[in-house]
Amino acid sequence: MATQTADRFEVAKRVLSRIAHAVAIVGAAKGDERGCGTGTTMYVSLSPAMIAIAEHSGSRTTRLIKDSGEFSLSLLHDSQQDIAIAAGKPAQGTDKFGALKIRTVPAPQGFNAPGVEGAVAIMWCRVVNTIATGDHLLFVGEIGAHQIDERRWDPLLRYRRRYFRLGHWTSDESPEGYPT
Repeated sequence: MATQTADRFEVAKRVLSRIAHAVAIVGAAKGDERGCGTGTTMYVSLSPAMIAIAEHSGSRTTRLIKDSGEFSLSLLHDSQQDIAIAAGKPAQGTDKFGALKIRTVPAPQGFNAPGVEGAVAIMWCRVVNTIATGDHLLFVGEIGAHQIDERRWDPLLRYRRRYFRLGHWTSDESPEGYPT
């Protein structure tokens, strides 16, 4: 049964929170200013490899992405819940990574945004499209560089407003037609 309430976030809390997703830290930098925040992501193209992220339109990270035309995306390991909690909060100064004591991986040549040390995977992307979507901006980025830690394969996940770990496999391999 459909419901309506006066709480403008009720749909997000009750329905959108049922979409399980990897917990990611979005990084952005321009000059000496570095920002980060938690973000949701999905791949939107396999060739070329592109992902989309949604960031709150008023955040420092969003401003830095718009100014620099790039971002990093670090998929957190399930031991990094403390980083997810910290990155979701504001921080003083021009270097949010430093202020929150989030250890970083330097950006590869041609990029400026740092990645999060210990992440399952880090992707460095150039923005190819920006779309306004309510209170967020959707940035589509083409992956220009990446790093994978083959020893860390358990991503931190979020579902129903809680953090969790992977459960168990339900198949041996993806069905045909799903290269990911």
